[in-house]
Amino acid sequence: MFSRIFVAASLTVLSLPAYCQSPPASSPATPPARVFYDQFMFRVNWLQTQANNLKAQAKDDSFMRSYMQRSAGLTTQQAASLNAIAADCQAQTQALVGQIKALAGTAMTSAISQQVQSLLCQRQQAVIDHMSQLQTAFGAAQYAALDSFVHATVNFGGGSTPPPR
Repeated sequence: MFSRIFVAASLTVLSLPAYCQSPPASSPATPPARVFYDQFMFRVNWLQTQANNLKAQAKDDSFMRSYMQRSAGLTTQQAASLNAIAADCQAQTQALVGQIKALAGTAMTSAISQQVQSLLCQRQQAVIDHMSQLQTAFGAAQYAALDSFVHATVNFGGGSTPPPR
């Protein structure tokens, strides 16, 4: 009998914090579009790199090379524009990341911190500029379709890769 009362009292005491907590805040805010496109353009480049690796091994690279075109329903010209813009974006952002990494290896001072912040802003702006290039290359209607595809398929929960062949 005593053990039942002890267990009931323990459960009551242990559950009090749950009753005293405030309700969770609203769901997390959706990241800005540039965050989606940064991940998307990385994925586009990753697919092209994988296709190049397959080609170097004298294997069929057509699946990887055309995966994004098929998935997003792009024309050949749109896919070529996307690949070129994504490659340029990746080159610019990776150069900035390299500079940030170099600064991270030094003693952190306020001047270095400001340089890092400036480089991070430049990286964000590079992604935004490439989003504008996509919008110009695709036109309003096709860009809206691509935008829907990007927002529907980019996953922040641990990364995703294309399905196996």
